[in-house]
Amino acid sequence: MFTRRSTLHTLLATLACSGTFLPAEGRAAPGPADPWPAAPVLTRLFRLPEGRADAQALIAALDLTVAQVRELQRLADSETLSAARPAAVAARAKLAATQAEKDRKVRLLLGADYVRFREWVQAWWREQVRRARP
Repeated sequence: MFTRRSTLHTLLATLACSGTFLPAEGRAAPGPADPWPAAPVLTRLFRLPEGRADAQALIAALDLTVAQVRELQRLADSETLSAARPAAVAARAKLAATQAEKDRKVRLLLGADYVRFREWVQAWWREQVRRARP
């Protein structure tokens, strides 16, 4: 039996180890060094126990406000639901639209800090991939 958590862990492990991501419409597919927005980055940071320390590091690095953190947590919930129900978002166009909307919302939320967010995520992701490899 698959639970939301086991499905999500499987998805994250597959993404981290393979470097395979579905590209958003009109963008090159991100590789292992750039998971955004294709990979469930917000879920990993804000919903999985293993990501709590990393989420705190992101919050400190970008000096995020309480409102920004709450919105990122809300977006993580949406991301988690999409990852947990792959049949509901199996169509590539639907997935691309979901990823583009997530990116748009985070861009609006963070404003000028968006670039720093992307740099932080890329560095964090490289470390996650490095740790996942034997």
